[in-house]
Amino acid sequence: MGGNGSIEQKISNISTIPTLPTVLERITSLLRNPKTSAEEIGKAITRDQSLASKVLKLVNSAFYGFPGKISTITHAVVILGFATIKNIVLTASIFETFKKGTQKTMGFDMERFWVHSVACGAAAQTLAKHIGSKDREECFIAGLIHDIGKIIFCKYLPKEFGQIIQNVHQKNILIYDSERELFGSTHQDVGGIIVKNWNLPVNLQYAVCNHHEPLKTKDHATITSIVHCADILVRALDFGNGGDNKIPSMEEQVWQTLKLNEKSLIPILEEISEEVEKATIFMEI
Repeated sequence: MGGNGSIEQKISNISTIPTLPTVLERITSLLRNPKTSAEEIGKAITRDQSLASKVLKLVNSAFYGFPGKISTITHAVVILGFATIKNIVLTASIFETFKKGTQKTMGFDMERFWVHSVACGAAAQTLAKHIGSKDREECFIAGLIHDIGKIIFCKYLPKEFGQIIQNVHQKNILIYDSERELFGSTHQDVGGIIVKNWNLPVNLQYAVCNHHEPLKTKDHATITSIVHCADILVRALDFGNGGDNKIPSMEEQVWQTLKLNEKSLIPILEEISEEVEKATIFMEI
């Protein structure tokens, strides 16, 4: 069924695959300049009214801890900081771009897929906090987009994706294993093409490309390990559905990298459940 690499080839040839909105590029370039003010960022976001209202809805949610207190984007930037606002804009943009049409597609439940993705983001952020990582925001984004390749498969290669899902149900295997078996390319490879095209930070690219094989990532191994672990934990806690009913096994090295053990896992799982609950706001934007 199509030689190795043919899936990537097909994806690379699709000209209609979404790019991220220009407002995001504008904000990213503003953030590179240390002299940029909160007001300038606020103005750039407010140019896109739909985006501005989503950002305000998110910053005023329990997830960020300021329910109902932030009235303007500039105020949000001052309180939450540039990095958080950039990640909120990125999150809102990804939802705007991909979350349309949450119907069931050939046995793949898009609504439950997004619940899984948001839960994975919240779990990754919780794990990052637990190990004292500074990159909590980026871990949320990495968790949110780790499976973006599945959406691309579903929307742009529906015939192939239909075969993958059918194979998953027949053999009760992971989507990842079904993809490898049928096409030699996986949603990691497809997602990798997208995040490279979007010029997302390299550590996010690694997390998308290697979340099933975290040991492949030499640099930026922590964020990839966090997403690998978060994906497994939210499957075990049964938040949403990534498209199959299997729980991958945790790489032993990941336990060590994240300094986890069975005792430390109990409070982490409780905190993940609380954070996922708060993160349901992302499903409403």
